[in-house]
Amino acid sequence: MYSEPVNKPEGKVMTPTKSVLTLWYGVIMMVIAVGLGAVSYHLFEEELVSRDAKLLRVVNNNMNRIFVSSGQDKLLKVLERDRYFLRLSGYSASLWEQDGELLYHEGVDLPFSETRRLDDGSLVTHKNFGSQTLVLSLSSNLRFEELASFRNVMLMTLLALWAISILLVAWLNDRMLKPIRKLVEHVKSLQRKGLQDQLPLSSSKNSELGQLTLLFNQQMSRIDQLIRSLEDTLNAAAHDLRTPLTRMRLSAEKAMVNNDPEALKESLMDCLEESERMLSMVNSLLDVAAVEQHLDARDRTQANLSDLITEAGQLYEYLAEEKSIHLQFQIPESMTVLASPNRLRQVFANLLDNAMKFTPEQGSIVVSAGREGDSWKVSVSDSGRGIAEADLPHIFDRLYRGDASRKTPGFGLGLSLVKAIVEAHNGKISAMSIERKGTEFTCLLPASE
Repeated sequence: MYSEPVNKPEGKVMTPTKSVLTLWYGVIMMVIAVGLGAVSYHLFEEELVSRDAKLLRVVNNNMNRIFVSSGQDKLLKVLERDRYFLRLSGYSASLWEQDGELLYHEGVDLPFSETRRLDDGSLVTHKNFGSQTLVLSLSSNLRFEELASFRNVMLMTLLALWAISILLVAWLNDRMLKPIRKLVEHVKSLQRKGLQDQLPLSSSKNSELGQLTLLFNQQMSRIDQLIRSLEDTLNAAAHDLRTPLTRMRLSAEKAMVNNDPEALKESLMDCLEESERMLSMVNSLLDVAAVEQHLDARDRTQANLSDLITEAGQLYEYLAEEKSIHLQFQIPESMTVLASPNRLRQVFANLLDNAMKFTPEQGSIVVSAGREGDSWKVSVSDSGRGIAEADLPHIFDRLYRGDASRKTPGFGLGLSLVKAIVEAHNGKISAMSIERKGTEFTCLLPASE
């Protein structure tokens, strides 16, 4: 025994993306902070070493001035006088005779041999004053204390900045991803609300998210329009197919009841006629779909649009004479286009056929053409009864037939095919009409000159 699936209630849309982005940002910021800290620490340490070396040079220069002005004896007296200052300031000093006798010493033991730095990092200088050598050093303890203080301050500052940046990024991520979460929720609700429900614009139209929202709404509107068009086409096709199918069934039932060979033959003829009508409509639908999906570029050649219009018009000259319709062509001798000649000939044949249907006797049809920018403009106007204002926006829809045109033969596919062919050639078609005064169809096709 099978149990029915339980529908789980929809909860809040989970977005791990925000936490992932924040985590990655935190890791990257930590690496950057460590790198900046290391570089800053190294630069500060070099600055302190440079400062200590400068202080040692200042002391040596002072001692050199004393030696030059007062001699070696005065140098020793000055060192004895400044012993307390040297001790408090972290200096160490040793004064050696040339034979290695130690004349003066203060602070840590300093080697008589040439060296620039002690094991603890203290800097050492050697300066000769006559037969005496002054070895001077500055303790590294003060430098290390400053470095430790700098390190602690920098660590606290970087940690504070890192924490603030993480909170800021988390807030920005939440704010920036909010429209995307709305988009996700909106997509999930399409099945419930329908494709016509528009996603509200949550940011500026010029922003990436704003443009994404606009494109999404446009695509949803386009899909909704296509679905509605498909539904209308299917409904219209079902309606148009039901009538011939009903006739075929009634004719067959009547023939079987009578059991008359002549009735059977007549029924078969009716069935063939109705099936031919249905097949013609299906072929027209397939033709429109084929043009909309793909018009093979290999079929396109340099063609003279004037010749194509003239050839299409020749098919309706006799019909125009029979209905006493004045058919007039106002077109130049040459209009070169890159096109499929058979398809474009079909366009103007359908437009002329449509004009012939709705133009009364003693009426007129004018086909005119001329250059308009980079395109050829072709117009087919008639003096017929026109198209109702309510029907005009839908005349290019598949299987659409206005109330006034339902009495005339056809399936409502001619203008759909015309529009599909023109747009497949990167052109445009439009219609203007005034009831009881006539209709004008205008085609714009790119010129190849």
